[in-house]
Amino acid sequence: MRSVRLVLAATVAALAALAITGPALAALPGKVDQFRDSIHHATEVEHDVNICGDLGTFTFDVTSHTHAVDNGTTFVFDLHETYTYTLVFDDPALGTWTAHAAENIHFVANPGGTVFQNTFNSKEGPIQIIQHAQFHTDAAGNVRVDRTFEKIGDC
Repeated sequence: MRSVRLVLAATVAALAALAITGPALAALPGKVDQFRDSIHHATEVEHDVNICGDLGTFTFDVTSHTHAVDNGTTFVFDLHETYTYTLVFDDPALGTWTAHAAENIHFVANPGGTVFQNTFNSKEGPIQIIQHAQFHTDAAGNVRVDRTFEKIGDC
């Protein structure tokens, strides 16, 4: 799942670069390009470390919805994802944790600048994870607002 989040972040960054690079890459005037994708109860399994650095096998059940719209002037990207998972630790003394998470990403780019917002909330076993980030930039790329918040429970 962490690899999915990294790919997603890279995709949003690439989309942002495309949206900002100018009218040559924008949709034709009067034409609206849309992309929609939904995933329902996709199962993913990976072996990785958890938030506390303990190795284990994660089994995810993922549902997500993605929608992107480009009207030639404004580009909008939205992702809404929820998932549950079970984490079986390599060390049997740590037992098994269950978890749930929700993430929302909203990105808008137009000639006036960009807005990027990411909200991630999770509860992995006894550990609560809350991460929020918001960035606004003007047309020249200057950050006007930069808000980040992160709260991670103790391991």
